[in-house]
This record gives sequence, C-alpha cells and structure tokens, in this order.
Amino acid sequence: MASEDFKTVVTRVNVVRQRRLRMGLAGLLAVSALGIYSLGYNQGFDDRVPLLLDEAGLKGTISKLETRLAVDSETLNRFRMELADSEKQVDELEKELVFYRDIMSSSEDVSAVKLRPPDLSWDPEKRSFEYRGIVQRLAPGTQFYRGRLKVQIIDSEGRAIESVHSTGSHDLSFKYFQRISGTIELAETVIPSSVRFDIDLSAPRKRSYEQTFDWGTSIISSTQ
Repeated sequence: MASEDFKTVVTRVNVVRQRRLRMGLAGLLAVSALGIYSLGYNQGFDDRVPLLLDEAGLKGTISKLETRLAVDSETLNRFRMELADSEKQVDELEKELVFYRDIMSSSEDVSAVKLRPPDLSWDPEKRSFEYRGIVQRLAPGTQFYRGRLKVQIIDSEGRAIESVHSTGSHDLSFKYFQRISGTIELAETVIPSSVRFDIDLSAPRKRSYEQTFDWGTSIISSTQ
C-alpha cells in the first residue's frame, strides 16, 4: 500500500497589523456615512428654508389662500341668490298655471270675476298704503270684460276714509286678467280697519263684486 505524503503549511499571522486594518476600514466607513448624512441633511435644510424662514413668502401664501376663500364664499353666495331667484320664478310660474287652470276649468257664470289675493303694504311714517293685485275672469270663453274697480280704506265703523292722495280708481278692460296697482295716502288722525275692493262690470253683463281685507291680518307694514 503506497504511503501518502502529508504537508503541513504554517502561516504566520500578524495580529496587530490585522487589527489595525480592521479599525482603519471601520473608520473609513464611518467617515463616509457621516459625509453622506451631512450632505443629505444640508440639502434638505436648504429646501426647507423658504417655508420656515421666508416670512414674506409665507404671508403671501396665506394672503392668496384668504383671497381664494373670499372668492369661493362670494361665488357660493351668488349661487344661493340665483337659486333663490329661480325658486321665486318657479313659484310665480306655478301660481300662473293655477291661475289659467282656474279660468279654463271653471263653470262659473260668464260674468264672474274675482280679485286674486293682493299684495298690500303700509308705510306708517309716510302714511302711505300700496297695493298690487290681479283681477281675473272665472269662466272660459273669449268675451271681454269692462268696468271699473275702486280701492277704499275703511274705518272701524265701516265708512270709507277720505284720502289725502289716491290712485285707487281703475278702468277695467281685459279678456283673461288685468293687473292693478296704486297708492293711497292717509291723514295722520285716521285709523284704518280694512281695505275694500269694489268691482262694477259693464260687460259682458252688469255685475258688482266686493272683496274686503282686514287691516291687521292682510297688511304688511314696512317697519316689520
């Protein structure tokens, strides 16, 4: 059996030198990491300077945001006003629709008319009464209505109060309806109790109608 030769290799290690190499390598890595961190920190600090230290720029940004908020609020208010106007127009159209339905579906006498609930207002400082209303027919057809309407202020005893100035007399001439409006000025000493609308038709037939509105419940005062 052949014998094998075994060789032993002996390597001499300089422990002190190896330790110094390791320490030097560790120090180099530490210096590199510190340099990278310092570079990144300085760069980030430079980026944050305008936000933290530029007071004028910050005030400008705040001013722009406040301006934008004011513009948005103004736009919202305008939208609300337009919406309110649209709702008012829709309400008026619905009233007009009811108005025409009343005319076309009515079975009243051909001479029947009425005054729709009017707008009545009173200015106590000027002693001025203002009214706006619509006189309408209550029967279908094509005939014209003619006559006269008179507005009077009534006292507690049922008597007409004499006015200082009045536009409360109107000639009526309409096919479907007629709008009326006017003002009545009263003296300081009189006390109104109600408002009376007298309608005297001459065509298509002679008819008389009367509608009275209570002063306390139907009048809107300008001081309210």
